[in-house]
Amino acid sequence: MNVKNIRQKAVPFLLAIPVVIVIFVFIAVFLFIVTNGAGAISWELMTTSVLEGGIYEAIVGTFLLLGGTILIATPIGLATAIYLVEYAPKGRANRIITQALNNLAGVPSIVFGLFGYAFFAIFLGFGVSLLTGWLTLTFMVLPIIVRGSQEALLMVPASFKEAALALGATKWETIRTVVLPTAAPGLATSSILGMSRVAGETAAILFTCSVFLTRGNPHTIFDPVILLTYQLFVELVTSPGATYDRAYAMAIVLLMIVVVLNMVGYIIRVLYRKRMKW
Repeated sequence: MNVKNIRQKAVPFLLAIPVVIVIFVFIAVFLFIVTNGAGAISWELMTTSVLEGGIYEAIVGTFLLLGGTILIATPIGLATAIYLVEYAPKGRANRIITQALNNLAGVPSIVFGLFGYAFFAIFLGFGVSLLTGWLTLTFMVLPIIVRGSQEALLMVPASFKEAALALGATKWETIRTVVLPTAAPGLATSSILGMSRVAGETAAILFTCSVFLTRGNPHTIFDPVILLTYQLFVELVTSPGATYDRAYAMAIVLLMIVVVLNMVGYIIRVLYRKRMKW
């Protein structure tokens, strides 16, 4: 066996090592959280008020924050991606916008939290509220949604658009009836990845929308919310030496939310691929 054959066989093995490490890390984290929190989590805990030692309002608040952020961020992100791919001139302006998105993706989340508190809560007068949290986290997830949507739109074969235009469709009709349905799996995946980012966020919501205790769920968008990530943070920071059963239970719920969101994204991709005939 010559050196070239040895290298050819060694390359797949070496490339598989990082994959094994990633899988091992995920399984280790998952098993650690589940093993420590399985005995503490229960239906009663999840349906009992925070005022009585449960996490019900924290679960509801987390889903409210997720839902509102994605409802605001997805249309903005998708519109931006469509403009950059289909309408923006391919030149310096396009590169500047793309670089700005890349820079926005690298901004630390605590900086987003400070900006959201100073601008939305104080300057615009929204206060520490659900609306402030939505707007702040929208800025955070926009780069994820825009970049993911761009990639999905760019993967649509040019022949599809050319055929629609040749049949007399306008550019917008082509985008609406051909490009968007074809790119739908990737577009949905980018939004779901954005939701996963929001679900685990803590730093950006410390100043903008979360409180440790409040009576009941928010009644308006100007009310603060109780969130699982903030509750978990307070549980670990303010109770050193205490048992962490409740913290592990909250960690399991958060982990399940992220896993379910990613499973939904995977299912959407599989279903759309089965429907595609090209």
